[in-house]
Amino acid sequence: MKVLNRLKPVGENPRYRLRIVVYGAALLMTCCQFFFTQLVYIPSLLHAEPWRLWTGHWVHLGAWHWGLNAIALVLLPEIFFQASSKIFLFLWFALPVLISLLFFFFMPTLSLYAGLSGVLHGLYLVMALNAITSKNANERLMGWIVVLGLCLKVGWEFYSGNSQTAKLIGAPVILQAHQYGAGLGFILWLFILVWKRMRHSSL
Repeated sequence: MKVLNRLKPVGENPRYRLRIVVYGAALLMTCCQFFFTQLVYIPSLLHAEPWRLWTGHWVHLGAWHWGLNAIALVLLPEIFFQASSKIFLFLWFALPVLISLLFFFFMPTLSLYAGLSGVLHGLYLVMALNAITSKNANERLMGWIVVLGLCLKVGWEFYSGNSQTAKLIGAPVILQAHQYGAGLGFILWLFILVWKRMRHSSL
């Protein structure tokens, strides 16, 4: 019976659903790379081309930059088995625009931005915090490991003011994107948590 319970149809398995959505997001990110100039975040063009608030996070400065973020993205469903594809989609579209708005208002001298790393910090934090509340012990353990790792990474970057990733991608890393992504991820996780509880209480 235990084996049969694990053999759920693809449509009923959250891991497979998340895989499909994440692979679709990775494909979208790859296609966007062919239109880098039209999609990169440039604040001076936002009034005429507001889509850059989103798409600036889906394009990258080169193959290494794209590859590192693509790997981190497709690992999500392999790390968080029970993560929700609906929550992923919500974050996939909410985090880019919110991070971009923080850039616009608090970093007015930033003339260009590209990369998914800020969004990834938010995605991983939300998925990890959700995993901590799971009934599955392995999920909870993985959630705590990721939360601790993210806190140490963001804290070290804030303290040291640099990132080792810059050497790999051959360009400066906007560390504020990581901080904004993690901070917004925590706020959005609280929003999701409250929304879930309100929904359950109304049933």
